[in-house]
Amino acid sequence: MEWKTSWLEKTDDEDALKKQLQSEGFDTSQWSGRPGGKYLNCINVCADAFKAFDEVLCVLSGTAEVKVNGEKDTVHRGDRIDVPAHIYRSLTVTSTEPLVVLTGIRLNNLSCYLQGFNQ
Repeated sequence: MEWKTSWLEKTDDEDALKKQLQSEGFDTSQWSGRPGGKYLNCINVCADAFKAFDEVLCVLSGTAEVKVNGEKDTVHRGDRIDVPAHIYRSLTVTSTEPLVVLTGIRLNNLSCYLQGFNQ
């Protein structure tokens, strides 16, 4: 699974990046993690198991060690991390400044949720 790409290849404009993610169906927000912060073994599923979501993280500043589905890499400004629903990921901020990302969430499997009510 290829989960790390570069968003800087297309643009250096953060507003254009936000619009790009929105055109892909993501709801966007900015998030930051403190230096040394560890966000371990997260999975993209809401409390309601039928509401899984895809997530994208676009690094605006800082660096982190990221592990997605068992594969580990270092990310920095310009990197895009795509994490499908039901996949584990961990993130540890390795920079001395906060890690700042533009994150996007896209719900999926809602048709499965709605079908449950029609049966």
